[in-house]
Amino acid sequence: MKTKDLVEVTLLYVGVPAVTLYPLGFVGTFVQMWRDEFFLYYDFNVIWNAVSMIPNTEVVGTGVQLLYFSLVATLLGVGVASLIFGFLRKRHEEEDDQPVNRRGLWWVLYLLILLPVAAFMAYSSVHINDALDVLFLAGFLTLSAGGGVLIGQVRLRGHDEWFFPGLAAAYAVTILAAVCIAALDTPTLPLVEIRAESDTIPDCSDLPKDRLFVKVSEAPNLLYLYNESGFFAFSVFDVQPLRYHQDCPSLRT
Repeated sequence: MKTKDLVEVTLLYVGVPAVTLYPLGFVGTFVQMWRDEFFLYYDFNVIWNAVSMIPNTEVVGTGVQLLYFSLVATLLGVGVASLIFGFLRKRHEEEDDQPVNRRGLWWVLYLLILLPVAAFMAYSSVHINDALDVLFLAGFLTLSAGGGVLIGQVRLRGHDEWFFPGLAAAYAVTILAAVCIAALDTPTLPLVEIRAESDTIPDCSDLPKDRLFVKVSEAPNLLYLYNESGFFAFSVFDVQPLRYHQDCPSLRT
């Protein structure tokens, strides 16, 4: 491999994701907060300021989650595209009495591995509640499939000069798909109960709605929380004891 090719591969597989993870996480969290029923504000500046308060590690974590989900879907698209192109090429080779390249079995095994992964991720992250959710899901599936077809086309045609531009374009499509899938989930922020009255953890259905909040961040002696009634800055001393409820995601979907 030439030095130039090595640098391009390094930038593509290491540098580009590292640079885009925080912006992707920020945009994804912005979209999630905009669609979160617990967050009643739709003003751009309010949402922007709220997302800016979230710790960088949580924003980057959202970026990693969204990118991973989209890459799995894109790789699934690559497998489907390769099977389709391989089937068409096989028919062409059979018509021309050429030796048939039998690699379809490997792509079938590849899909059998990725399909359960994609199904599990979709089950845990995708929530369809209204017609707008259907549009976001359609956008995600279309962009993921498009990225997969683009990579499969570049790989099968074997044009080396188009490999890196094609891969970069597919990566950009994957980013757009990640933004679409972000709209189908809630922000990965903890659900907390303020002024918890007992040491016994109640069932999710019995939690007091007026004391349930989503925690955005904390500063010295302050907690930034929001729920269906507003966005608040509470004194730490006014909300104690504070109880986290990580096992009740259904309350926010």
